[in-house]
Amino acid sequence: MHFELPSDLADLQSRILRFVAEEIAPITEGADPESPPSELRREIARRADAAGFYRLAVPESDGGLGAGPQLVTAAREALALSGNPFAARALGSGPGIMRLADNPEQREALYVPVMRGERSAAFAFTEALRSDGSRQPTQAVRATLGDGSDGFLVTGAKGFVTGGADADWLVVVANVPDEGTALLVVDRDAPGVTEGELGASIDGSTHSPFNFDEVQVPQSRLLGQVGDGLPRAMQNIDRMRLGVAAECVGWSRWVTRTTLERIEGPHRSGQPLAEQQQVQAIFADMTADAFAARTALYQAAQARERDEPTAGTQVAAAKWLASECLHRTVDRAIQLHGAQALLRGHPLERLYRWSRSLRIAEGPTELLRLTVTRHVRQNGVDAL
Repeated sequence: MHFELPSDLADLQSRILRFVAEEIAPITEGADPESPPSELRREIARRADAAGFYRLAVPESDGGLGAGPQLVTAAREALALSGNPFAARALGSGPGIMRLADNPEQREALYVPVMRGERSAAFAFTEALRSDGSRQPTQAVRATLGDGSDGFLVTGAKGFVTGGADADWLVVVANVPDEGTALLVVDRDAPGVTEGELGASIDGSTHSPFNFDEVQVPQSRLLGQVGDGLPRAMQNIDRMRLGVAAECVGWSRWVTRTTLERIEGPHRSGQPLAEQQQVQAIFADMTADAFAARTALYQAAQARERDEPTAGTQVAAAKWLASECLHRTVDRAIQLHGAQALLRGHPLERLYRWSRSLRIAEGPTELLRLTVTRHVRQNGVDAL
C-alpha cells in the first residue's frame, strides 16, 4: 500500500527528515514538548531558517520561499513523521490573516513585525459561552475615538483564544451593525480588554477567554474591508485545517511504524505478537486507515493548489478523516503496546491526548461532516 509522492515533494520530505534527525533531535532530547523553553524554540527556528525550511510558507514577495499548499503539506507531514514532537516548530507560520494589511503603513506596523517574529498575534474567533448556554456575537460599532479619529468600539467576549496569553495582538472577528463582519487587530493590553482565567487543554495547549468593553480600535487596525471578515477568517481556518490534516497523517504513519517494530519484537509468549491473527487484523486496520487519510490529504492539497471550487470541502473532509484516523491509530497502538503506553510521558500517551483535541480543533468532526453533506446535496455525489 505505497502512496508515491511526486519527486519534488518526496525530496523535500527526505531533506526535512534528515534535518530533524541531525539538527533538532540532539538539542531537544530530554526537553518537555508541552512546555519548551523559549530559547529552545528560538534555536529550532534559527536552525530551520538556516536550512531553508522556516520561511517555506511565506510568499517570495515577503522574503519567503513561496511554497504552495502541496509543498507545505508535504513538509508538515514529514515533520510529524519524524516522530519528534518539537519538529513542527521548524516550519514558521505563513502570512495568515495579517497579510490583509493592504497599505504600506499598515503592513509596516502589523504584518512585517509578525513575519520577523518581533510581534505575535492570536486569532479571536470563537464567541464565549454565556451562562445561559448562548453565544452573543462580538460587536464593533463605528465611532469617533478619544483622539478624534475614526474607528470602532468593540464589545463582546471571545473564548478559546489559543496563544492569547502570550500574544501582543488579538485579531478579533466582530460584527459591524448593518455592514457585516470585520477583522480588527486589538492590542491585548488595551483599555477595556480583560483576560479571563487561562485554561489548559488535555493536549498541553493553553487558551484564554477575553472580554471587550467598548475597546477603542482605530480604522488603521481594520484588516481588509468591513463585510469580508468572516469569509477571510474561514479562509484562514481552511489553511489551518489542511495543516492539521498533514500533521495527523504524518503522526499516524509514525505510530504505525513504531507499532510494527513493537509487534515484530520479542514477546514473553515466545513468538512475536505479529504472528497472532488478532494482532495482524488490528495492525491492518491501522495501515489501511493511514493510507486512506493520506490519499485524501494530498487530493485536498492538490485541489487547494489549483484553487478548485471543491477545495474547501475536500480540505474539510481531509481534516475530519485524518484527525479521526490519528485518534483511532493511537488508540489501537496503545492496545498493542500494553500498559507501558499508558504511563505519563510515554509518546503514545501524549499523542492520545493531543489527537483527542484535534477532533475538535479547527472544526469538530460533526461540523465537517455537515460541510461535506451540504456540498454533496447541492452539487451531487460526483461533485467531489
